[in-house]
Amino acid sequence: MRKLMALAVSAILLSGCASQADSQSTTAVPVEDPLKEQLFHSWFAAEFDNHEQHWQDSIDKKDNPELQVHEHIHHVFAPLPTPAMEGETYFVKQYMDGDSNKVYRQRLYQFIRNEQKGAIQLNIYRFKDEEKYQDAHLNPEAYQTLTMDEVTTYPGCEVYWAYKQDQSAGDYFEGSMEQNACAIKSRRSGKMIYFNDTLRLTDNEIWIADVAHDEDGNYVFGNKAGIPHINRKVTYFTGWGGNKLGGPDGEDEKSWGFTRNIMIHNEGQIWPLIDDKTGESTGYSIQLAKLTYQNTKNPILKLGIIDDATGKTITYIWSDRINEKLGINLRWLQAGLTEKEQNPHFGF
Repeated sequence: MRKLMALAVSAILLSGCASQADSQSTTAVPVEDPLKEQLFHSWFAAEFDNHEQHWQDSIDKKDNPELQVHEHIHHVFAPLPTPAMEGETYFVKQYMDGDSNKVYRQRLYQFIRNEQKGAIQLNIYRFKDEEKYQDAHLNPEAYQTLTMDEVTTYPGCEVYWAYKQDQSAGDYFEGSMEQNACAIKSRRSGKMIYFNDTLRLTDNEIWIADVAHDEDGNYVFGNKAGIPHINRKVTYFTGWGGNKLGGPDGEDEKSWGFTRNIMIHNEGQIWPLIDDKTGESTGYSIQLAKLTYQNTKNPILKLGIIDDATGKTITYIWSDRINEKLGINLRWLQAGLTEKEQNPHFGF
């Protein structure tokens, strides 16, 4: 609960990624070329998830009880034009534990060019009526009538994105706020809380870390080790699954349940196998996840079968992460998945 409250307190911000000190091989490039802006948005517009980091932390904590486990967070950054605003705008939804109902942040992001700083400026807006704009990416018409009276922002909490060229790490965009400019008075303590977040965006990842301290310099929240939430861009797969009711020991060979409209992403999402005809659970779920197993350190894409009664993975197959198709046939259970053709990085 404490972690969830910390995330809620920081909901005024796009979580930032802990930036690493630039090496001599890193060069900041002013964002003046429209092609750089296009590149930024082609990288940013997607869903991201840190399932593997959370999974790995949970394993490592067994040997290191003091380890601060990163929360499992999913991010939706959906481009959504807003006539009331200039620049590029997005609907943002962020939730925890792979549960789209555990939302801790919904925001409207506005990106404009800041000529003075040679950067892409991110302005973050909060909806005054959260319910009205819930899941606005699924109802884009709502943004067409949105007015500036329906949103609010916190001056000083803008994020400035700069393009970096790095000979060793590759090119990326780094975002940061002006030091201690983002300050909000805590309703609980009455003290000023200062946010100093930074971000890093690549073609496949966004690193996110919320960092805050009070006016006395005391820690409020953020990873104490300075390790960001490392989120990967998800890819969705569509497909089908079916299994014999009663599981492998079921007596009726002809009694099967089928799910034909699966849409599951590859960063740890679990999809329950619900029979299309009856709407009832078949007792099993599938999970698709990019993982790196301890003994081999070999990155894989895992398709697992979960027994809903125990929550445990009873069997799985693994393949190369670049595979566009994968499937499993256990005689009593079958499933087939294919990478989503249109907008593969979004689940809608």
